[in-house]
Amino acid sequence: MLSRLGFTLVAGASVLLGCSGQAEPAPDNGASAPPPAATASPGAGNAAAEAPAPVALPAADAPILAGDGIEPDIAFGMARADAVAAATAAFGAPTGTQRNDECGEGPMEFVNFGALSLSFQDGRLAGWSLGEGEPALRTAGGIAVGTPRSALGGSEVDETSTLGPEFDIGGVGGVLDEEGRRVVALWAGLVCQFR
Repeated sequence: MLSRLGFTLVAGASVLLGCSGQAEPAPDNGASAPPPAATASPGAGNAAAEAPAPVALPAADAPILAGDGIEPDIAFGMARADAVAAATAAFGAPTGTQRNDECGEGPMEFVNFGALSLSFQDGRLAGWSLGEGEPALRTAGGIAVGTPRSALGGSEVDETSTLGPEFDIGGVGGVLDEEGRRVVALWAGLVCQFR
C-alpha cells in the first residue's frame, strides 16, 4: 500500500515525470504556492482513510483537456514559446521547469503550472499531464482528477498496469487511486512515464 501511495504522491508532485529529471524553480513572483493536500494522521483510523478527498470542481469556462492538447488554445505541435504564452494566459505564471534526458520517447523538457505540466520535445508541445491540485480541469466528457471511477462508464481499466489502475478515454489516459475508486492523474501525448 505504501509503495502505491508513494507513487500517487510522486505523480502529483512531478506530474508523472521521471524521477531523474532536474527541476529548475520558477522565479519568485511573490505568489504563494497552494497549500498541500490534507492527509490523515497515522492514528486517525479507517474512517479518515476511507473518506474521499475533496474535489476542486473545474469552472464552467475552464479550458478542456483533450487527447490533442488543451482546448481551445493549446495544441500539440505548437512551438514552446506559443504554448507557454497560451498556458500563462489561462493558468498564470509557470511554477517551475524540468528536463529529463532519459525519457523513453527521448529527451524532454517540462513547464509546470501548478499540478499541470506541459511536455516539450524538440521545441514543440508534445503532451500534458495533470495531478491533484490546481488548476482544476476536466475533459469534454467531464472526467477530472478526483472524479469517481463510475464517471468512466464502461471504459476498460487495466488493473495490471505498473502505474496503477489505468484507463484511456478518447486519447486521454489516466490512473485511479490504489483502491481503484477515483481518478488521481490524467495525461495525453508524450509525458515521460516510466513503466
